Amino acid sequence: MESMEQILKHFSFTDTDQGNLKKIAGVLLPFKKQFANDFYEYLQFFPDTAKYFTTKEAVAHRKQTFATWFDDLLTANYDNRYLLRLQRIGKVHVDIGLQSYLVNAAMNFIRELCRKQIYAQVRDVEGQEDLLDTMHKVIDINLSIMTSSYQEEKIKKVFLSQRVESHLILWAERLLHGLNLVLLAGLLAMGVGVVILLATDIYTAFSGKFDYGVIKALGSLLILWMMIELLHTEIDHLRGGKFQVRIFVELAIVAFIRKLFVASFEYKDATSFALLQAGLLVLGVVYFFVTRKDKND
Repeated sequence: MESMEQILKHFSFTDTDQGNLKKIAGVLLPFKKQFANDFYEYLQFFPDTAKYFTTKEAVAHRKQTFATWFDDLLTANYDNRYLLRLQRIGKVHVDIGLQSYLVNAAMNFIRELCRKQIYAQVRDVEGQEDLLDTMHKVIDINLSIMTSSYQEEKIKKVFLSQRVESHLILWAERLLHGLNLVLLAGLLAMGVGVVILLATDIYTAFSGKFDYGVIKALGSLLILWMMIELLHTEIDHLRGGKFQVRIFVELAIVAFIRKLFVASFEYKDATSFALLQAGLLVLGVVYFFVTRKDKND
Protein backbone atom coordinates (compact mmCIF):
# COMPACT_ATOMS: atom_id res chain seq x y z
CA MET A 1 0.00 0.00 0.00
CA GLU A 2 1.08 3.63 -0.49
CA SER A 3 2.64 5.65 2.31
CA MET A 4 0.51 7.89 4.49
CA GLU A 5 2.06 10.94 2.84
CA GLN A 6 0.84 9.75 -0.57
CA ILE A 7 -2.61 8.91 0.78
CA LEU A 8 -2.98 12.36 2.32
CA LYS A 9 -1.93 13.90 -0.98
CA HIS A 10 -4.63 11.91 -2.84
CA PHE A 11 -7.26 13.17 -0.38
CA SER A 12 -5.94 16.77 -0.65
CA PHE A 13 -5.32 16.85 3.09
CA THR A 14 -3.49 20.14 3.70
CA ASP A 15 -2.09 22.11 6.63
CA THR A 16 -5.43 23.88 6.78
CA ASP A 17 -7.11 20.52 7.36
CA GLN A 18 -4.58 19.76 10.08
CA GLY A 19 -5.57 23.02 11.81
CA ASN A 20 -9.26 22.22 11.34
CA LEU A 21 -8.69 18.80 12.88
CA LYS A 22 -7.53 20.41 16.12
CA LYS A 23 -10.71 22.50 16.19
CA ILE A 24 -12.81 19.40 15.54
CA ALA A 25 -11.07 17.62 18.39
CA GLY A 26 -12.03 20.46 20.70
CA VAL A 27 -15.65 20.14 19.58
CA LEU A 28 -16.07 16.35 19.53
CA LEU A 29 -13.72 14.80 22.09
CA PRO A 30 -15.88 15.91 25.06
CA PHE A 31 -18.58 13.63 23.60
CA LYS A 32 -16.26 10.64 23.14
CA LYS A 33 -17.94 8.43 25.77
CA GLN A 34 -21.39 9.32 24.51
CA PHE A 35 -20.33 8.44 20.97
CA ALA A 36 -18.95 5.11 22.21
CA ASN A 37 -22.30 4.28 23.86
CA ASP A 38 -24.29 5.36 20.80
CA PHE A 39 -22.02 3.34 18.55
CA TYR A 40 -22.38 0.24 20.72
CA GLU A 41 -26.21 0.56 20.65
CA TYR A 42 -26.02 0.85 16.86
CA LEU A 43 -23.96 -2.33 16.62
CA GLN A 44 -26.30 -4.18 18.99
CA PHE A 45 -29.29 -3.30 16.82
CA PHE A 46 -28.16 -5.51 13.93
CA PRO A 47 -27.68 -9.30 14.30
CA ASP A 48 -24.69 -9.29 11.95
CA THR A 49 -22.73 -7.05 14.32
CA ALA A 50 -24.41 -7.87 17.65
CA LYS A 51 -23.04 -11.43 17.50
CA TYR A 52 -19.56 -10.08 18.24
CA PHE A 53 -20.65 -8.66 21.63
CA THR A 54 -22.21 -11.51 23.59
CA THR A 55 -20.40 -10.79 26.89
CA LYS A 56 -19.96 -7.74 29.11
CA GLU A 57 -16.20 -7.98 28.61
CA ALA A 58 -16.63 -7.80 24.83
CA VAL A 59 -18.89 -4.76 25.18
CA ALA A 60 -16.47 -2.96 27.50
CA HIS A 61 -13.54 -3.80 25.23
CA ARG A 62 -15.37 -2.55 22.17
CA LYS A 63 -16.25 0.75 23.84
CA GLN A 64 -12.63 1.20 24.89
CA THR A 65 -11.25 0.41 21.43
CA PHE A 66 -13.75 2.82 19.88
CA ALA A 67 -12.75 5.59 22.29
CA THR A 68 -9.07 4.97 21.55
CA TRP A 69 -9.63 5.00 17.79
CA PHE A 70 -11.83 8.09 17.97
CA ASP A 71 -9.20 9.92 20.00
CA ASP A 72 -6.55 8.93 17.44
CA LEU A 73 -8.82 10.00 14.60
CA LEU A 74 -8.79 13.57 15.86
CA THR A 75 -5.42 13.93 17.59
CA ALA A 76 -2.95 11.43 16.09
CA ASN A 77 -0.09 12.44 13.85
CA TYR A 78 -1.10 11.17 10.41
CA ASP A 79 2.14 9.37 9.62
CA ASN A 80 3.14 5.82 8.65
CA ARG A 81 2.84 4.61 12.25
CA TYR A 82 -0.80 5.68 12.23
CA LEU A 83 -1.16 3.93 8.86
CA LEU A 84 0.08 0.68 10.43
CA ARG A 85 -2.39 1.02 13.33
CA LEU A 86 -5.28 1.39 10.91
CA GLN A 87 -4.07 -1.56 8.87
CA ARG A 88 -4.01 -3.68 12.03
CA ILE A 89 -7.60 -2.67 12.77
CA GLY A 90 -8.59 -3.69 9.25
CA LYS A 91 -6.76 -7.01 9.65
CA VAL A 92 -8.73 -7.72 12.84
CA HIS A 93 -11.98 -7.05 10.97
CA VAL A 94 -10.93 -9.50 8.27
CA ASP A 95 -9.81 -12.14 10.79
CA ILE A 96 -13.12 -12.13 12.68
CA GLY A 97 -15.06 -12.39 9.42
CA LEU A 98 -16.70 -8.97 9.55
CA GLN A 99 -18.11 -8.10 6.14
CA SER A 100 -16.65 -4.99 4.53
CA TYR A 101 -20.07 -3.40 3.94
CA LEU A 102 -20.68 -3.50 7.70
CA VAL A 103 -17.48 -1.51 8.23
CA ASN A 104 -18.68 1.05 5.70
CA ALA A 105 -22.11 1.24 7.33
CA ALA A 106 -20.60 1.67 10.81
CA MET A 107 -18.30 4.44 9.58
CA ASN A 108 -21.27 6.17 8.00
CA PHE A 109 -23.02 6.07 11.40
CA ILE A 110 -19.98 7.69 13.03
CA ARG A 111 -19.89 10.30 10.28
CA GLU A 112 -23.48 11.25 11.06
CA LEU A 113 -22.77 11.48 14.80
CA CYS A 114 -19.90 13.88 14.13
CA ARG A 115 -21.84 15.92 11.59
CA LYS A 116 -24.80 16.46 13.93
CA GLN A 117 -22.55 17.44 16.82
CA ILE A 118 -20.56 19.92 14.71
CA TYR A 119 -23.80 21.54 13.55
CA ALA A 120 -24.98 21.72 17.14
CA GLN A 121 -21.76 23.14 18.62
CA VAL A 122 -20.45 25.41 15.84
CA ARG A 123 -22.67 28.39 15.08
CA ASP A 124 -20.64 29.92 12.26
CA VAL A 125 -22.02 28.47 9.01
CA GLU A 126 -18.78 28.96 7.07
CA GLY A 127 -16.83 27.44 9.94
CA GLN A 128 -19.20 24.47 9.99
CA GLU A 129 -18.54 23.74 6.32
CA ASP A 130 -14.76 23.96 6.73
CA LEU A 131 -14.78 21.61 9.71
CA LEU A 132 -17.16 19.17 8.01
CA ASP A 133 -14.99 19.10 4.87
CA THR A 134 -11.98 18.09 6.98
CA MET A 135 -14.12 15.65 9.00
CA HIS A 136 -15.20 13.86 5.83
CA LYS A 137 -11.61 13.63 4.63
CA VAL A 138 -10.24 12.03 7.81
CA ILE A 139 -13.13 9.54 8.02
CA ASP A 140 -12.66 8.59 4.36
CA ILE A 141 -8.90 8.22 4.89
CA ASN A 142 -9.47 5.92 7.87
CA LEU A 143 -12.13 3.93 6.02
CA SER A 144 -10.04 3.45 2.88
CA ILE A 145 -7.03 2.20 4.85
CA MET A 146 -9.03 -0.18 7.04
CA THR A 147 -10.98 -1.68 4.14
CA SER A 148 -7.82 -2.12 2.06
CA SER A 149 -7.15 -5.20 4.21
CA TYR A 150 -10.15 -6.88 2.59
CA GLN A 151 -8.71 -6.38 -0.88
CA GLU A 152 -5.31 -7.67 0.22
CA GLU A 153 -6.93 -10.75 1.76
CA LYS A 154 -8.89 -11.37 -1.42
CA ILE A 155 -5.72 -11.17 -3.51
CA LYS A 156 -4.01 -13.68 -1.20
CA LYS A 157 -6.89 -16.13 -1.59
CA VAL A 158 -7.12 -15.97 -5.37
CA PHE A 159 -3.43 -15.42 -6.18
CA LEU A 160 -2.64 -19.11 -6.66
CA SER A 161 -5.87 -19.90 -8.46
CA GLN A 162 -5.37 -16.92 -10.77
CA ARG A 163 -1.91 -18.17 -11.75
CA VAL A 164 -3.18 -21.71 -12.32
CA GLU A 165 -6.17 -20.41 -14.24
CA SER A 166 -4.00 -18.19 -16.42
CA HIS A 167 -1.66 -21.09 -17.28
CA LEU A 168 -4.58 -23.41 -18.01
CA ILE A 169 -6.20 -20.87 -20.30
CA LEU A 170 -2.87 -20.24 -22.05
CA TRP A 171 -2.24 -23.95 -22.68
CA ALA A 172 -5.87 -24.50 -23.70
CA GLU A 173 -5.58 -21.71 -26.27
CA ARG A 174 -2.36 -23.20 -27.61
CA LEU A 175 -3.92 -26.66 -27.82
CA LEU A 176 -7.00 -25.27 -29.53
CA HIS A 177 -4.83 -23.44 -32.05
CA GLY A 178 -2.88 -26.64 -32.67
CA LEU A 179 -6.09 -28.63 -33.23
CA ASN A 180 -7.29 -25.99 -35.67
CA LEU A 181 -4.03 -26.38 -37.58
CA VAL A 182 -4.58 -30.15 -37.67
CA LEU A 183 -8.10 -29.51 -38.98
CA LEU A 184 -6.69 -27.22 -41.65
CA ALA A 185 -4.20 -29.90 -42.69
CA GLY A 186 -7.04 -32.43 -42.84
CA LEU A 187 -9.09 -30.11 -45.05
CA LEU A 188 -6.13 -29.67 -47.36
CA ALA A 189 -5.76 -33.46 -47.60
CA MET A 190 -9.49 -33.80 -48.28
CA GLY A 191 -9.20 -31.11 -50.96
CA VAL A 192 -6.51 -33.13 -52.67
CA GLY A 193 -8.76 -36.19 -52.43
CA VAL A 194 -11.66 -34.31 -54.07
CA VAL A 195 -9.35 -33.20 -56.90
CA ILE A 196 -8.39 -36.87 -57.44
CA LEU A 197 -12.11 -37.78 -57.37
CA LEU A 198 -12.83 -35.09 -59.97
CA ALA A 199 -10.04 -36.38 -62.18
CA THR A 200 -11.46 -39.92 -61.87
CA ASP A 201 -14.93 -38.70 -62.86
CA ILE A 202 -13.55 -36.83 -65.86
CA TYR A 203 -11.64 -39.97 -66.90
CA THR A 204 -14.90 -41.93 -66.59
CA ALA A 205 -16.64 -39.39 -68.83
CA PHE A 206 -14.05 -39.83 -71.59
CA SER A 207 -13.80 -43.58 -71.31
CA GLY A 208 -17.22 -44.43 -72.69
CA LYS A 209 -19.65 -43.36 -69.93
CA PHE A 210 -19.91 -39.71 -70.91
CA ASP A 211 -23.29 -38.78 -69.42
CA TYR A 212 -22.65 -40.64 -66.17
CA GLY A 213 -19.09 -39.30 -65.90
CA VAL A 214 -20.12 -35.69 -66.59
CA ILE A 215 -22.83 -35.78 -63.93
CA LYS A 216 -20.41 -37.28 -61.38
CA ALA A 217 -17.75 -34.71 -62.35
CA LEU A 218 -20.29 -31.91 -61.88
CA GLY A 219 -21.06 -33.21 -58.38
CA SER A 220 -17.35 -33.48 -57.62
CA LEU A 221 -16.85 -29.89 -58.79
CA LEU A 222 -19.55 -28.77 -56.36
CA ILE A 223 -17.80 -30.62 -53.52
CA LEU A 224 -14.43 -29.11 -54.52
CA TRP A 225 -16.03 -25.66 -54.44
CA MET A 226 -17.33 -26.35 -50.94
CA MET A 227 -13.95 -27.66 -49.82
CA ILE A 228 -12.43 -24.36 -50.93
CA GLU A 229 -15.11 -22.51 -48.93
CA LEU A 230 -14.35 -24.66 -45.90
CA LEU A 231 -10.64 -23.87 -46.20
CA HIS A 232 -11.39 -20.15 -46.47
CA THR A 233 -13.63 -20.37 -43.38
CA GLU A 234 -11.04 -22.26 -41.34
CA ILE A 235 -8.25 -19.84 -42.28
CA ASP A 236 -10.50 -16.91 -41.37
CA HIS A 237 -11.30 -18.60 -38.05
CA LEU A 238 -7.57 -19.05 -37.31
CA ARG A 239 -7.13 -15.33 -37.92
CA GLY A 240 -9.83 -14.52 -35.36
CA GLY A 241 -12.91 -14.60 -37.56
CA LYS A 242 -16.36 -15.80 -36.54
CA PHE A 243 -17.19 -19.52 -36.70
CA GLN A 244 -19.60 -20.11 -39.62
CA VAL A 245 -22.25 -22.81 -39.22
CA ARG A 246 -23.73 -21.93 -42.60
CA ILE A 247 -20.78 -23.36 -44.52
CA PHE A 248 -21.36 -26.84 -43.08
CA VAL A 249 -25.03 -26.76 -44.04
CA GLU A 250 -24.02 -25.74 -47.57
CA LEU A 251 -21.57 -28.65 -47.72
CA ALA A 252 -24.30 -31.09 -46.69
CA ILE A 253 -26.66 -29.64 -49.35
CA VAL A 254 -23.99 -30.03 -52.04
CA ALA A 255 -23.38 -33.65 -50.96
CA PHE A 256 -27.11 -34.39 -51.26
CA ILE A 257 -27.28 -32.70 -54.67
CA ARG A 258 -24.37 -34.81 -55.90
CA LYS A 259 -26.04 -37.91 -54.54
CA LEU A 260 -29.22 -37.03 -56.46
CA PHE A 261 -27.22 -36.48 -59.65
CA VAL A 262 -25.60 -39.88 -59.34
CA ALA A 263 -28.86 -41.55 -58.27
CA SER A 264 -30.50 -40.45 -61.52
CA PHE A 265 -28.11 -42.75 -63.39
CA GLU A 266 -28.14 -45.60 -60.89
CA TYR A 267 -30.95 -47.94 -60.03
CA LYS A 268 -32.80 -46.51 -57.08
CA ASP A 269 -36.21 -47.43 -55.80
CA ALA A 270 -38.78 -44.66 -55.37
CA THR A 271 -38.48 -44.69 -51.56
CA SER A 272 -34.71 -44.13 -51.56
CA PHE A 273 -35.05 -41.34 -54.11
CA ALA A 274 -37.84 -39.71 -52.08
CA LEU A 275 -35.74 -39.89 -48.91
CA LEU A 276 -32.89 -38.10 -50.66
CA GLN A 277 -35.26 -35.37 -51.80
CA ALA A 278 -36.78 -35.08 -48.31
CA GLY A 279 -33.33 -34.79 -46.76
CA LEU A 280 -32.44 -32.05 -49.26
CA LEU A 281 -35.67 -30.23 -48.40
CA VAL A 282 -34.91 -30.38 -44.66
CA LEU A 283 -31.41 -29.03 -45.28
CA GLY A 284 -32.92 -26.24 -47.38
CA VAL A 285 -35.18 -25.22 -44.49
CA VAL A 286 -32.23 -25.33 -42.04
CA TYR A 287 -30.15 -23.25 -44.45
CA PHE A 288 -32.94 -20.66 -44.68
CA PHE A 289 -33.07 -20.17 -40.90
CA VAL A 290 -29.28 -20.15 -40.53
CA THR A 291 -28.80 -17.48 -43.21
CA ARG A 292 -31.68 -15.47 -41.77
CA LYS A 293 -30.00 -15.50 -38.35
CA ASP A 294 -26.68 -14.46 -39.86
CA LYS A 295 -28.35 -11.47 -41.53
CA ASN A 296 -29.99 -10.43 -38.26
CA ASP A 297 -26.62 -10.66 -36.47
